[in-house]
Amino acid sequence: MILWLAPMDWITDLPCRVITKKIFDKYNANPDNELRLWSEFMTSDWFLACPENVVKNIINTPYEFPIILQIFGWNEEKLLDTALKIQDLYWDKIAWIELNTWCPANNIMKSWGGSTLMKDKERTLKIIQDISKELNLSFSIKSRTGLDNVDKNRQLEFLVKASNYCDKISVHSRTLKELYHGEWDRDFIYELKAKANKNCKIIGNWAIKRHWEITEKEKYNNICLDGIMIWQAAIWNPRIFTNHEPDIQEKIGTAIEHLKLSAKFEIYLQSLKENRKEKIYPNLEEIENIDIEKNIEKIYYTPLTFRKYFHQYLKWIPWWKEAKELCNKTNKFFDVIKILESF
Repeated sequence: MILWLAPMDWITDLPCRVITKKIFDKYNANPDNELRLWSEFMTSDWFLACPENVVKNIINTPYEFPIILQIFGWNEEKLLDTALKIQDLYWDKIAWIELNTWCPANNIMKSWGGSTLMKDKERTLKIIQDISKELNLSFSIKSRTGLDNVDKNRQLEFLVKASNYCDKISVHSRTLKELYHGEWDRDFIYELKAKANKNCKIIGNWAIKRHWEITEKEKYNNICLDGIMIWQAAIWNPRIFTNHEPDIQEKIGTAIEHLKLSAKFEIYLQSLKENRKEKIYPNLEEIENIDIEKNIEKIYYTPLTFRKYFHQYLKWIPWWKEAKELCNKTNKFFDVIKILESF
């Protein structure tokens, strides 16, 4: 079975993907399971206007291949132009291009992207057709079960039509109205699988919180999905794609490893900007071998942005609230390391 790490803005960056894949490669006990990774999604407007501002969303290493690059936007010409330029520039570095039609975040919807595309299904289907027709790379979409419960039948019909032009459709099993809360509609996804084009893979995305739930929910009414996508639970538990249960020391060690890799990645990005390098596809070793102490002045954001991972990594450890409070009081990299190591 194929397991998918869901694309999450400001979450599934290079360090997050690498840590998740390293754990999967080390502890996966099922030879039939494969892990697929997504980049953070990016706007087509920014990619076309200021490509240097979205390099963080594109950069990846051969270790992460095959990786999927997700875009969002509203203007059909810009979306098509973005998809074609990504293909021309990075055809040998990515395996897939995906259109985001599911994200309900306010900043995304204000720019008429994400879930907004579900409001005009005919127009969106035309966008999907046009992009699919022009691309040589695999193309997919991520969507929801509809705008609300009333819209579910129309949304199912739309996705069935879209399956004729997509290599894959992943479905977040809540409506736009429900946002991140409400009941998960797994029946919708299995019905889509039964009715969709057989050449289109259907991926289910719902509240899986433990590894054993993956196998339990893969099949329903004799309908088997083509994969399971894991979303929020993967933030606090990158081992969720395996059945490995770490002890407290391993959790702390993984948090420190992730934090250090994030710092090295920030240094690498800063070096690209300063030296105007074109190489945005390094080997993983190039990043891992960066000397943090010699480049400490280039680390600014990591201690701040890493908090979202750190708070989740250690959430169930008895002293996590004390550690969280201490880390929130500092923006110095080595202070955060000392706090983690002290516990």
